[in-house]
Amino acid sequence: MRRPLSQPPKATARTTGEKRAGEKVFEVAADLFYSQSIRSVGVETIVKQAGVSKISLYRNFASKDDLIVAYLKNRNDDYWHNVDRIMAARRDNSLAQLRALIDYIAGRAITPGYRGCPFINYAAEFPDTSHPGHRVVEENKREMRQRLDSLAKAIGARRPTQLADALFLLIEGAYASSQTLGGRHGPAATLSCTADILIESHVSS
Repeated sequence: MRRPLSQPPKATARTTGEKRAGEKVFEVAADLFYSQSIRSVGVETIVKQAGVSKISLYRNFASKDDLIVAYLKNRNDDYWHNVDRIMAARRDNSLAQLRALIDYIAGRAITPGYRGCPFINYAAEFPDTSHPGHRVVEENKREMRQRLDSLAKAIGARRPTQLADALFLLIEGAYASSQTLGGRHGPAATLSCTADILIESHVSS
C-alpha cells in the first residue's frame, strides 16, 4: 500500500510572528553592525531598536555570533549577486568585465556614507581567526582574488597572477583609504584610472 505523502506543518500565527521578528532583528542588527561597528552594538540595543523581546532574537539566532555570521553571509551573497549581474551584462568581453568590476568597487568606495568593506571591518574587530565569521570573510576575499586571476588570464595578461594580486591590493587600498582620507576626494577616487594603467601595462605589446 502506497503511503500518503507527508504534509508540511502549517504556519501558525506564532511561527509567522517569530519569523517576522527574526527578520526585523536581522535588519536592525545588519544596519547597526555596519554603521556603528559589530563589537559596540549589544543584544539589548538590537532588540530595543527592533521592537522585539530578547527571547525573539534567541529563537531565531542562538547567539550574537550566529547573528554576526548571518550578517556576513548576507553581505557576501548580496555582493556577488551584484557582481554576477555586472559580469553577465558583458559576458563576451573579459576586458570589459574586469573594468566593470573595478568601476563597481570604485563606485562603492566613493559613495557618501560608505563605511568601508564590511569584511575588512569585521576582521579588524575580530583578529582571532577562530571566530566563525572569519570563514565567510576568507571566502569573500579568496573569491575576489580567484575572479581577478581568471579575468587576468582571459585578457591575455603576461603575468596574470601578478596582475590579479596587484589589482586586489589596489581594491583593498581603496576600501581602506575611503575611511581615512575620504572616498570622493581621496585616493579611492583614482581606483579605476590606476587600475586601467596597471592592466594596460600587463597586456600591451
